[in-house]
This record gives sequence, structure tokens and C-alpha cells, in this order.
Amino acid sequence: MESCLDACGHRVTIITSFSQAKKVLDEERCDLIISDVHLENGGNVFDFLRWVKDDFSICDIPFIFLSVEPSELAKYLSDGLRISARLLGAAKYISMDRFDANRLADEISEFLEPRSEAGFAVLPSHKGD
Repeated sequence: MESCLDACGHRVTIITSFSQAKKVLDEERCDLIISDVHLENGGNVFDFLRWVKDDFSICDIPFIFLSVEPSELAKYLSDGLRISARLLGAAKYISMDRFDANRLADEISEFLEPRSEAGFAVLPSHKGD
């Protein structure tokens, strides 16, 4: 995922935990947050989204949920997760059976200018890149 976004000209910041994301977002402004639906390490993705939307200084940053290679259970629950994400303020919910760099670039293009110096806070999948 990082190489896909780098290739589009965006600056990427990889975050590996909820607490690290809080620290980075307290110190640095970003243009888009892409978070793995299966976020762990100190909170779940809904906790993270609520924290972002409750913080006046960052609540306007578009927040995208990303699910790559979801389990059968996650696929079954996908509609509920998508609805919950939108109700809590997520800009988009993206689900892919396998990672597709072109699709990701297309899906996020409405939120970022191409070849900008946009910053990202990305929480990678627990399965790796």
C-alpha cells in the first residue's frame, strides 16, 4: 500500500498502533487517514474514528476504512461495518478481496490532489502489506 501511494506522489506515514496514531496526529497535520478495519494494539478502528471525529483540530480529515483479504465472517459483517463507519463519520469504506493498487488510487483520488505533498496516517493490515 505504501509503495502505491508513494508512486502517486503522496507522502505516507505508517502507523502501527492506536496510541502511536494519536501521538502522530497530535503533532502533525495530515490530509487523509486510511485505517485497517482490523486495527488492534490499544483500541479498535471505531475507537480511533470516534477519537478523530471528537477532536476539533483534526475532525475534518477524511477517514477511510480499508479491509483487505477479509475473512468469511468479516465479509458477512461487511454491510454492518460499512453502515456503522458512515454513521460515525467515515468518508468511505473500501473492501478488497486482494489488494489492488489501482483501485485504491481511484478510491482515494477524490480526497487528494495528485502529486501533492499530502500526508497520510496509515494503519497497515495486521496481515502485512
